[in-house]
Amino acid sequence: MLKVIIAVISLLIVAVFILFGFKAFKSRTGEPAGVVDSRLTKCSGKPNCVCTEFSDKAHYIEPFELPISVQDSDAAITVLAKVIESSGGVVKSIIKENRYIAAEFSSRILGFVDDFEVRIDMDERLVHFRSASRVGYSDFGVNKVRAQSIISQLEKELTKIKE
Repeated sequence: MLKVIIAVISLLIVAVFILFGFKAFKSRTGEPAGVVDSRLTKCSGKPNCVCTEFSDKAHYIEPFELPISVQDSDAAITVLAKVIESSGGVVKSIIKENRYIAAEFSSRILGFVDDFEVRIDMDERLVHFRSASRVGYSDFGVNKVRAQSIISQLEKELTKIKE
């Protein structure tokens, strides 16, 4: 009887690893959500995303206000790309005319991919962020912590730019 229980548990563990491996592979084949109507894409109903452009309680975080010393978006984009990369992200595209950056972060275990997107609004002097898991339901708050960490690093780096 004990051998049967061990075999069933082992089979379940293998099935879970296969399922997670498939989900991780699927996340690596996706694309960032992008910009829709000049805004970052709204988060779905899942608790695995944060965004500064929509104010629903479950997903909202505050945007970053650009210091007065930052006069053009190119300087902000350059600093942002460096901050994202120093945080472990891989910048996949920078679209300067739309002031948009798309980056990917991969988890250490199984390589699940999360998208990190940035849109700079020079008229409002705000940097908007969207950080979201490509697959799964919950992210245990990882995307919110990542966005807050990048915002904190961005603030430190942009204060170095002199007026």
